[in-house]
Amino acid sequence: MKTTIAPLAAAMFLAACEAPIATAPVPAEPERPMDEVPVQKTLPNGNRHYSFKSGCVVVLEPQRAVVRSETGACELHHRDIALLYASGD
Repeated sequence: MKTTIAPLAAAMFLAACEAPIATAPVPAEPERPMDEVPVQKTLPNGNRHYSFKSGCVVVLEPQRAVVRSETGACELHHRDIALLYASGD
């Protein structure tokens, strides 16, 4: 009986050692442009400044979520993102 258990235990141990270890996937950069998080600043006059990687800059009024200006290569989702962040302030 001891002679059959030892080889069986050794075989199970070796099989467990050879099993691949699953690793968590590395999160990639957001593929959707609407997932971008802007760089936020408050200007000296109180206006809120949101800048994006594409060069788009959206400036909002200090107290309300109202667009004062847009410069650079802005798309609709840039304005939407800036307004969403401003509404949370």
